[in-house]
Amino acid sequence: MTMKRGRGSHHETDPETGMIPPARERRGQKLGGRTRTIIKEGQPLDPRAVLATVLTAVGPSWICRRDADAGYVVATVGGTVDCPHTSTIVAVGDRVWILPDDHLTPQGDAAGTIVKVEARQTLLSRKLPGRARREQVLVANVDQLAIVVAAAQPAYRKRLIDRYLIAADKGDLRPFIVVNKMDLIPDEYLADVEEDFAAYHRIDVPVLFVSVETGQGLDRLRSELGSASTLLSGPSGVGKSSLINLLTNVRQDVGAISEKYERGRHTTTAAQVFPMNGGGSIVDSPGIREFAIWELSADELPYYFEEFTPFAGQCRFTPCSHTHEPGCAVKQAVDDGVIDEERYISYLVLREGNMDEQER
Repeated sequence: MTMKRGRGSHHETDPETGMIPPARERRGQKLGGRTRTIIKEGQPLDPRAVLATVLTAVGPSWICRRDADAGYVVATVGGTVDCPHTSTIVAVGDRVWILPDDHLTPQGDAAGTIVKVEARQTLLSRKLPGRARREQVLVANVDQLAIVVAAAQPAYRKRLIDRYLIAADKGDLRPFIVVNKMDLIPDEYLADVEEDFAAYHRIDVPVLFVSVETGQGLDRLRSELGSASTLLSGPSGVGKSSLINLLTNVRQDVGAISEKYERGRHTTTAAQVFPMNGGGSIVDSPGIREFAIWELSADELPYYFEEFTPFAGQCRFTPCSHTHEPGCAVKQAVDDGVIDEERYISYLVLREGNMDEQER
């Protein structure tokens, strides 16, 4: 189930963050030395504009791949943009129309200005960290989400996994879970780790147990990735970079171009698209420390826990919050071991209004 996002016809936005700033931040003529961006839908498209896909961000600019010739262009956002959404103007994976410039960038690459952003087919978004009530789109138009965690170092967190699953459902992404670093688990505890993820198998979410060090599960991972576009997301330190090194050639194409603009920086702060060796693509995202779900009400929440569905109609009270009511069939199913207790705890944490707090 995907929530409908509000649309507006004329909004000023901050090109640095892609967000609509509060009114008090819009009084200046410049934001960070760059021209403000105004969203207007239905603007006439310049016939010189070319269609491209956004591959990654480099500062205030975007590296894009043109459809016509698979060439690269470094584009900025400024002036007036025809855009059907009002949260994050441009995100990795977006389909955009670029008006070419008549000059190259100082680094010698083709340059242009993004003048139109197409409607998104899928997305992964979260509430922007901090107190502001804004949506941040992390990636758009990918087919599936690989939630990457580690069996150990760092330990996996089911609360975070469950938030990802809800965000994938809201954004129409097919999710699966990749448990890396299985080589760190002693043989006598392997079955325990696999059993700990059995609840996800029961709701038809594939779980892959892999190890970059030993090669365990990598063939199945390649099969799961197939020729689709897949976002790899999860906490820092779980081995996403090692997986990407095995599955792609990160030194070619966009990776090399991006490095020209990222020199002097020590961490990756934007998602980036890499073609896979056997077809398809992987989108690498920075490690996520906070993942608060955007626009999720308490009434909607039970529908994202599909294992509740067979029992919700049997509750004594309607509606039932499945928290404190006597005669709650969902709570009874948890007590009987039919519904996974950890999944139920995730539901309670979200229900109690902790969606906007940092995952602990």
